[in-house]
Amino acid sequence: MSDWKIRRLRGECAKCERAFETDGERLLTQVRFADDELVREDFHPECWEEPSDAIYWWATRREVKGKNTLALDFELIERLFFQLEERSEDKIRELRYLLCLMLMRKRRLKLLKVQRGKDGEAMLVRRPRHKEEWRVFVYDFEPERLDALRGELATLLDGDFEEDGEGAELSSEGAEEGAGHDAGHDATHNHEVGLSGDEEPA
Repeated sequence: MSDWKIRRLRGECAKCERAFETDGERLLTQVRFADDELVREDFHPECWEEPSDAIYWWATRREVKGKNTLALDFELIERLFFQLEERSEDKIRELRYLLCLMLMRKRRLKLLKVQRGKDGEAMLVRRPRHKEEWRVFVYDFEPERLDALRGELATLLDGDFEEDGEGAELSSEGAEEGAGHDAGHDATHNHEVGLSGDEEPA
């Protein structure tokens, strides 16, 4: 297991370093690994450049929230999970394992069986009412480490900007169960467009 960390949100443009000030302001966002940190970087549209090393990027809007108001966008988490299917780096596989656990918790993925082979242990999962199966490698996270990473990852993907520019500190339990989102999706939520590598920002 890699000893990577998740960097807290900065609340400012990653290029020009100008703070985001307007609630509802349009942003372009990317997630990437920088050394041993998983980093989310938000940009003003005029500062955006297509990233060369991003894991994933999408369009979103700044939404100021108070503590304990995190509402996860599981459609975004699903898109990221599927986007990483072909990646073989250990860090990416660990990230995909975490995403898989979050989706299984909300019953968006169902465990079919566990496979053991020369390349390690893997879960075979499937979306409800779908036939396509997905293989996810299993990693031996300590329970406390797993809970902390899931909570931090939830905050990172949601973009929980507070008035002071710091991300909310929520556990995975509060992030997932407090969201109140299951298969249905809140159309007023801040994420607009999921982008894959062959799409251009709108």
